[in-house]
Amino acid sequence: MKRGFWFVLAGIVVVIALAVALIATLGGGSGPRGYVAGHYHRASSLDIRGDSDNKAYTSPKPVPVVAREITSRWRPQSQQTDASGVYLRYSDDAVIIQPRAAGSVIHVMDVDRAYRHYHSHVGHAWGGFGMRGETFRGGGPGTGK
Repeated sequence: MKRGFWFVLAGIVVVIALAVALIATLGGGSGPRGYVAGHYHRASSLDIRGDSDNKAYTSPKPVPVVAREITSRWRPQSQQTDASGVYLRYSDDAVIIQPRAAGSVIHVMDVDRAYRHYHSHVGHAWGGFGMRGETFRGGGPGTGK
């Protein structure tokens, strides 16, 4: 009786592990980083130099279409759009979609690095991320100093 129990338990564990692996594979990995990696073409020549966490991808589709594809699957915490592109902020990552001659280039990077790199586009909306000199301290003259 004990031996049969362990075979049944092992079978259940194997089925659960296979289900998790299948979901991860079909879902394009974990989070927006995995989704982008699974759905767009890797373009390492477009990676931002000096940022080993940055990965660039391309799509033949225009910026608004790519942004809709990503946001329909992974809802961002913040989304900014201007003439230079669409900036999506997630808890750990940022996805930046910008126009390219034949479609779009998509950069996926750490959200803090993205904030520093694209501050002029997102600084007013994304906040200071705890960086010195960029957090709100105010309340009036002499307050919070």
